[in-house]
Amino acid sequence: MSYLKQMYDVRFKQPRMGAMIIRCENSPYVSYSGNMKNCYLCYGSEFSEDCYYSFFIYNSKDSVGCDYCRDCTLCYDCVDCRGCYNTNRSQDCQNCTDCEYLYDCVGCNDCFGCVGERRSKNMVFNKKVANYKDEVDRIKRSMTSEEIEARVEELKCETPRMYVHQLHNQNCTGDYVYDSKNSFLCFDTIKLEDSMYCNNSEELKDCFDMSNSYYKSELCYDVMSEMELYNCDYCVTCFYSNDLFYCENVHNSHHCFGCFAMNHAEYCIFNEKVGSLEEWEKRVAEIKRAMIDSGEWGEHLPGTYSFEDSNASMHWTEPYFDEKELARYN
Repeated sequence: MSYLKQMYDVRFKQPRMGAMIIRCENSPYVSYSGNMKNCYLCYGSEFSEDCYYSFFIYNSKDSVGCDYCRDCTLCYDCVDCRGCYNTNRSQDCQNCTDCEYLYDCVGCNDCFGCVGERRSKNMVFNKKVANYKDEVDRIKRSMTSEEIEARVEELKCETPRMYVHQLHNQNCTGDYVYDSKNSFLCFDTIKLEDSMYCNNSEELKDCFDMSNSYYKSELCYDVMSEMELYNCDYCVTCFYSNDLFYCENVHNSHHCFGCFAMNHAEYCIFNEKVGSLEEWEKRVAEIKRAMIDSGEWGEHLPGTYSFEDSNASMHWTEPYFDEKELARYN
C-alpha cells in the first residue's frame, strides 16, 4: 500500500484555499503572506503596511513595486534594499535616503545614478555636484529612463563590487545573508543559526532545506511557507505548530501525520485522531519504516494548483510534475 497515495486521497477531499494569508488586514490579492495591513498584490511578504505590487517585502511601509526589500519606506522599484527611505529604482542599497538609480550604495543621501558609493551626499553619476536638485532636474529633462539606466550600467563595469552580500555573520556561506551564525549555502536569509540550504527565511535554528520560513522555527527539515514550527518535516503552509510530518495547511496543532486543512488538532494521522501520544508515536513509527522500505519517505506530493496560476510559471518552462508522475496518485 502506498502511503503517499493515501495522503493524496485525504488531501483531495479537503477544500483548497485560493490565497494563503495569515493575520492580514484589508489586503486583497495578497498571498503567502502574514501580518500585512492595507496592502495589494503582494506575495511572500511579512509585517508590511500600505505596500503594493511587491514580492518578498518585509517590515516596510508605503512602498510600490519592490522585491526582496526590508525595512524600507516610501520606496519604488527597488530590489534587495534594506533600511532605505524615499529611494527609487535602486538595487543592493542600505540605509540610503532621497536617492534614485543607485546600485550597491550604503548610507547615501541625495545621490543619483551612483554605483558603489559609501556615505556620500550630493552625488550624480559618482561625481560631486554643487547644486544637486538642479543637476538632477536637468538630467531628467535631457535623458530618458533607459539612457539613465544605460549610464548606470557603464558605471557598474567601472566600479569594483563585493562578490557576496553578507553583514554581521559568523561562519556563513551564501548570498544576501545577514545577522546569522553557522549557516551553509543560504540565500536571502536573516537571523539564522546552525542551518543549511535555506532561502527567503528569518529566525531559524537547526533547520535544513527550508523556503519561505519565518520566526522562531527550530528543528525543521524540508518545509515551505511556514511560521513558528518546531520539529516538523515535509510540510507546506503550516503555522504555529510542532511535531508535524507530511502536513499541509495545518495550524495551531501538534503531533499530526499526513494531515491537511486542520486547526487545533492533536494526535492525528490522515486527518483522524488516533488517541494518546503513545499510540500516535507507535503508528507513525510503523508508517515511517514502511515508507523508508518502499522508497517513499522524503518524496513530496504533487501540487494541486494549476501550474500557469502558480509563481513557478515565472521561472520554469515546463510543469515540475509530468503526466506519469500524476498518474501514480490517480
